[in-house]
Amino acid sequence: MKVIGFTGNYRAEANDPRCYLMADSAILYTGRPFFIPDYARCFVATPSIVVRTGRLGKAIAPKFAHRYWDAMTAGFSLQAVDGDDCRVEGLSRAFDGAAIVGDWVEQSAIEDPMLVPVSFAVNGEQVACQCLRDMQHSLDDLLAAVSTRCSIKMGDVMFTGDAGPVHQLAPGDRLTAAVSDKPVLDIKVKL
Repeated sequence: MKVIGFTGNYRAEANDPRCYLMADSAILYTGRPFFIPDYARCFVATPSIVVRTGRLGKAIAPKFAHRYWDAMTAGFSLQAVDGDDCRVEGLSRAFDGAAIVGDWVEQSAIEDPMLVPVSFAVNGEQVACQCLRDMQHSLDDLLAAVSTRCSIKMGDVMFTGDAGPVHQLAPGDRLTAAVSDKPVLDIKVKL
């Protein structure tokens, strides 16, 4: 299993989304706390709609890509901000716990997955509400682009882009999210 992420992709003024990869150890499921590591100056969280792939594929045509994912949820992609050590710059999103993932909502249980609102809150204040249709580049296009370079496997997780503003994490923060008003994510940030 791999974690694939994109930056940008939800704002009209954003540049083309850029792809990054994370190890499977980066996944932190809802209900578990995120402990702020001490190796970077600060850590930031960016909300994202997350999808899970449900079948194996390579060089997927965009018109068939909808067949390759089976569930969606809300998540936060974390990034270490530390401009002092260029040796590990490529690992700024690859640390343990960097991919916060909520409870999965099966695609078959959703009437129109492209229109389902996904809302994100930090400390009880809503910071974003997006749906898959709001993306600059469609989910089908993202899956097709990734599958030209590496195989998509069952259980792969894809962060579809920055669905809201960046938030600098502090001890005591609480990250929550809902898919169509159903709570799917609740994470407390600790030292």
